Amino acid sequence: MKKQRQHSVWILVGIGVVLVIILSVLIFSGNKQKRIIDFVTDNKTELESIALSYLHGDITTTKYKGVEVDGLYSGEHSIVQFYCSGFGLAPSTKYFGFYYSEDNIPVAFQNVDIDLTSTAVDEWIWDDGTDNGGLTKRITDGWFYFEAWF
Repeated sequence: MKKQRQHSVWILVGIGVVLVIILSVLIFSGNKQKRIIDFVTDNKTELESIALSYLHGDITTTKYKGVEVDGLYSGEHSIVQFYCSGFGLAPSTKYFGFYYSEDNIPVAFQNVDIDLTSTAVDEWIWDDGTDNGGLTKRITDGWFYFEAWF
């Protein structure tokens, strides 16, 4: 009887641990957009300095406070993109980050030449006709949040 009770306790502890992990993952992933927007807002001056350096040919900074400077993506409206996180394995991958547009014009992920469709005020989506797509959202003048999925 005592062994059965101990076994039941361990099962309950295991279920509790699994529930805590699932809840943590849901809370963490649900706040990605807010955390990225807050990061840009809190570090705007330093990030803009990095972005302007990239736009003018100085690409020496590769990370800022753990965020990767993904690079300069040239085009009609050049951007400097910053990568924050991602998950998944091909063909189901999702990326999160933000970018600076000196022209204050939203673009698709990595400045791919694909039209954006407005879904709300200061929010756009794009897709390439397959399962690849993304979302971009204005944070403030010149700064945009992005999600991209492949």
